[in-house]
Amino acid sequence: MLMLNFTVEETNLIAIYKADTLAATLARLADELPDMHDEDIISIAESASRKLSGLNEPEFTALSFVPADEDERNEYE
Repeated sequence: MLMLNFTVEETNLIAIYKADTLAATLARLADELPDMHDEDIISIAESASRKLSGLNEPEFTALSFVPADEDERNEYE
């Protein structure tokens, strides 16, 4: 399995646009890219898309994309 290190920012962004399949997730990110006006967010989205593109469907399915604040909240419950 290919191991990619997604940053917290990339993980959060992927969690927002995650779909049932890798292709659909990549399509959602690509569709939203023109509406992203912050250079930092654009950079994060492009980096996340490149990393996602290096995965196959089983690898994508095996990953969990949970926003950091939700993960931290669950840790203390």
